[in-house]
Amino acid sequence: MAKYIDLSKTVYELVNENPDIKDIMVEIGFKDITNNEALMLMGKVVTIPKGAKIKKISMDKIIETFKAHGYEVLTQDNKQNSQSEKVVNKDDLLRSYIQRLNMGEDLESVRKDFVKNFESVSVHEILKVEQDMIDSGTDVEEVQKLCDLHSALFHGKTEQEIYMEEEKEMMMNVEEGHPIDILRKENVGLESKLDELSSAVEELSIDKVKQLLQELKKVRILYGKKEELIMPMLYRYGVTGPSDVMWGVDDEIKAEFSALAKEVDEINFINTRHRVETVINRTKEMIYKEENILFPMALERFSEEEWIQIYDDIDEMGTCFVDEYPKWEKAEEELNKIESISSAKDNLINLSGGKLTVKELEAILKLLPIDITFIDTDENNQFFANEGKVFSRPKTALGRKVYECHPPRIVPVVENMIREFKAGIKDNMEIWTPNPENPIRVQYHAVRDENGNYLGTVELVQQFKNILENIKGRE
Repeated sequence: MAKYIDLSKTVYELVNENPDIKDIMVEIGFKDITNNEALMLMGKVVTIPKGAKIKKISMDKIIETFKAHGYEVLTQDNKQNSQSEKVVNKDDLLRSYIQRLNMGEDLESVRKDFVKNFESVSVHEILKVEQDMIDSGTDVEEVQKLCDLHSALFHGKTEQEIYMEEEKEMMMNVEEGHPIDILRKENVGLESKLDELSSAVEELSIDKVKQLLQELKKVRILYGKKEELIMPMLYRYGVTGPSDVMWGVDDEIKAEFSALAKEVDEINFINTRHRVETVINRTKEMIYKEENILFPMALERFSEEEWIQIYDDIDEMGTCFVDEYPKWEKAEEELNKIESISSAKDNLINLSGGKLTVKELEAILKLLPIDITFIDTDENNQFFANEGKVFSRPKTALGRKVYECHPPRIVPVVENMIREFKAGIKDNMEIWTPNPENPIRVQYHAVRDENGNYLGTVELVQQFKNILENIKGRE
């Protein structure tokens, strides 16, 4: 009797169906599969083709090995039409649940239908529907409105017991100091602050509520790491929908904490209490989404080299809700090797005004209290000097499209500006932040050669807090 292996199924599903597949995969080179924790965690989201890409193993070798063991390999091309139809029907059902919620139907009513039609649903099926909706023209902001609703629907389908079970299954088996380990530790600290805030609200301790709201404004640092280090790299792998939706919700949460920190007082606490409770729930919901959707997606796709690059950048963003980061020993060793190789080189640069070594040029740039970013003709970030420390400038941004480093709502503005620079319609643009205590000026200049040909765009960012303080000190 012929044996079949369906490459669209997860590794966990395949091993459960045919335990001898585990030994064959070890023979091919998937040695991690012998670790039961890895099989339980990553095996539930990774297919053999995805694992082959991560491990850099030829699919031809994999197919030949399985055939040698008597398996007929089923790919997307040769699977039966009935299987494809089932997938389409499942997608349509999930989409219909989301749309019914968006039309205002009662959550419990939709949940009953969901439980009736699905024993379980994977995170990746949820994300696929969300991505398909965006790809088919649904506005990102429209999907963003569904974010809290569909999250409540999915992980609440069998109440708190399954919620906790899913969370346990999705715990990431990463080394101490790994970027995901750092982000999860900060999430633990964030959740602790949220619990303190909930208690303060219940106790009607207004002063404590105001203090905690001020502290929780630091969530912008945690979200900045996610938005600058994780999401843009997911864009490279073609995953945009979940990141775009989360980014928009992040902005709303940050804005609400900032607003409430100013507005809450004893007089209006009755009116603002509900808003405080709502933002607590939304922030906890975002923690759930990060740890059960975003982080596993990143772990599935990013290479170890990419994680080391992220680790090298994460300290640049600053700590929040923890005192310090643990060291990731593997990354520290690799970064020390790179630094040793780099320091051994001291190339000379010939400029129109003379010559400088790389070391000399970098030392000069460090004296400038300004952030400088250069965007090349292909809209890629190619260089930055970040001595002004106004905004974070992770090294992982280098070589990436400049648009990946901005919230979705800002991207059209940046696209239009660069389009006008290239066309010669404009040569510069200037933006000021409306903060009288620390004004920040952001300048954009088209960079052109002696013949007027466009070479790229330079961004200059400078804050004036210290300058204002010096002026006041002299008065």
